Amino acid sequence: MALLWLAVLVMSVCLLCSEKDPDSPIKNLRMEPGSRRLTWDLSGNVSEIKCFINSKYITKAIDSRYCQFYVLPLCEVKNFTISVKQDPPFSTGLQYVPRGAEGKPAAAARGLDCWVHDVDFLTCSWEVGRAAPGDVQYRLYWRDLKAYREQECPRYEANNRGVHVRCRFDDVSRLQRHIQFWVNGTSRRSGIPCSDLCVELPEIERLSPPHITATCNKSYSMMEWKVLSHFNHRFLYELQIQKGTDPASTEKLYENHFVIYNPGNYVAKLKVQGFFRKDWSEWSAPQLFVCDPKDEHRRDWLVSVLVLLGTLLVLGLVALLCRRYSVLQKLFPPIPHMKDPITDNLQSPKLEPWDTSRASQEDCPVAEVHILGET
Repeated sequence: MALLWLAVLVMSVCLLCSEKDPDSPIKNLRMEPGSRRLTWDLSGNVSEIKCFINSKYITKAIDSRYCQFYVLPLCEVKNFTISVKQDPPFSTGLQYVPRGAEGKPAAAARGLDCWVHDVDFLTCSWEVGRAAPGDVQYRLYWRDLKAYREQECPRYEANNRGVHVRCRFDDVSRLQRHIQFWVNGTSRRSGIPCSDLCVELPEIERLSPPHITATCNKSYSMMEWKVLSHFNHRFLYELQIQKGTDPASTEKLYENHFVIYNPGNYVAKLKVQGFFRKDWSEWSAPQLFVCDPKDEHRRDWLVSVLVLLGTLLVLGLVALLCRRYSVLQKLFPPIPHMKDPITDNLQSPKLEPWDTSRASQEDCPVAEVHILGET
């Protein structure tokens, strides 16, 4: 790391040459990466000195001798400028070129983003650079900006090519509030610049919607909830309440409780916003609170009546279909089955066998027929 800061120091380039003027109040402008200070030699008395990064005001000079920065860029070239309040005004600056900016910019990891979620977890993700070589591999590092301790990602997730594109931390409670992340790229074919991101963990936390609990009766309902967070302790809530078919009402609250008088039975849901973040969480799942059992009994009775009516309707439809089927049978009776003169049994229960040996009082005359021949 010392070699890195030395390389950065060597690559700091003067932008403006006004400090070469022998009457210039600022001489020998330089960056001290180890202490994160932009310092200079002062000549004469000045009333105020301000420091800028890429023309954006950052801080005032301390004792008119140096500007203290909380963090220095690791992966991008930045222009540091100081402005002296005097007559006439004076300014000078230098270009700060960190070693991490070396290489093909389009090969660097793109879209580095980090967020805290589900109370205890932190995830960072990025995309492979558009011009990254085929053998590229990325690694994420982080350090807290208080102790400047550096660590590598404990658990990576890779894409289908095996390139790291995501990192997950399982316990954010051990992290400081101010963190600097950067992703280094390596390849045997070319140099790859890094990508960095400085965050404050309270500002990147995506809060989970809380669960509502309630104590209620016919007179009032007391709702309470609790949001869990390691970094945010002040919240804004939006509570939505709906009674029956009435339009839903919405309340914005800073307290984690709310009272409804004469509540009846109602449905409530909630979302939350952290004090340091302007994005709302998702809505919690709608929850039904029954504070008037009579209303619930009436609702159960109505449901029972509707079920009974539905059952009767189904039975009526079944009866109607059966009746319709019977009428169809009468209109279109089935075709009788034709008898087979050979195989069908021609005996009838009304016929009796003729017994020639038994005399009968009602003998029928029998005529003898002779066949004379075929025609």
